[in-house]
Amino acid sequence: MIFLNDLVKLKVEEKILFYTDKGTDPGIAFTLHESANDMGAKSEVFELDSSLSLPDMAHVLTEKIERDSFDIICELSGQYFYQTTAWQRALQLGARLYSLGGLKVDDFIRCVGKADHTLMHEFGVNLREIIGKAKSVQIITEKGTDIRFDMNIGLIHRIIAKLTGKQRPYAYVTPPSGKLSHDVPATFLGGQIAFNGIPETIEGTAVIDGYVWPPKEIGHVDEPIHLKIRRGRVTDVISNSSKAKLFADWINGKENHIKHFCVGFHPYAKLSGTLVEVERVFGYITVGIGEYPFHTDGVMIDPTLLLNRKIVEKEGSFIHKKLSMLEKGLRAGEYGERQGNSA
Repeated sequence: MIFLNDLVKLKVEEKILFYTDKGTDPGIAFTLHESANDMGAKSEVFELDSSLSLPDMAHVLTEKIERDSFDIICELSGQYFYQTTAWQRALQLGARLYSLGGLKVDDFIRCVGKADHTLMHEFGVNLREIIGKAKSVQIITEKGTDIRFDMNIGLIHRIIAKLTGKQRPYAYVTPPSGKLSHDVPATFLGGQIAFNGIPETIEGTAVIDGYVWPPKEIGHVDEPIHLKIRRGRVTDVISNSSKAKLFADWINGKENHIKHFCVGFHPYAKLSGTLVEVERVFGYITVGIGEYPFHTDGVMIDPTLLLNRKIVEKEGSFIHKKLSMLEKGLRAGEYGERQGNSA
């Protein structure tokens, strides 16, 4: 009911579509479908054929969306479709979209049912504002990550760009996920923002020590995967582990530019088997590489984030005054739950 009432704001007589695949937990699909009907809405579950290629699955889903008119569309599939024509067409037709990206029942209870979504969104709004004001960013970890890039070009370069008519390099920070609005008609599970710097300034080493998806054969990382980054592109994959070799083979010949970085701030998210949850673990930073349909995400555990050479986050915990206060509020329930379980 938290999801249907508070997050997607389902109303009586509205039509809601839940689309699934073999990565969907059937318990979640059944419960949401039945609950939506009990509220007086018109609910439908649509199962995609996971044996099809992603473009073919997207085509089938797009046809379904065009054939029937839906007010809300909820992604329960393990495969994401946000970069496909299916989401583009749904938005054109005026639907609200929300992705839970293959969450399992236990994950859903923790990440949707227990979280303070209002406070979590407030944390994200403040984090977005702080990152948006930064001129330079550095991400480091104990495992060896050291990535540096610029978020804004200097005054002289801006003047030159204006005089010459050259387009400015593109940097951005997205609104926090989890809350639908007039300006944000499509979103994912709350607890994350995405950002990227000026592409040609992104340099260094990213050490993935948490999770990688896709390819699906990797998932949890047992031995860190080292990625060398030069001018915003992955130039080398360094590691002798079997999963690193899988990753190197998968990325070979595909788009290898840095698409985004994401910061997680969900107090109940865990390093589980679902990407949408893993990349929201509090304080973790994810690096996204490539464009659809060859986009992949790698999670870095307990990073330190520096903005304008000042530490904002240290080893997975935020020390910026405003963010630190909000973090304590978000994690109060988490710590209380742990103590209760211990007792």
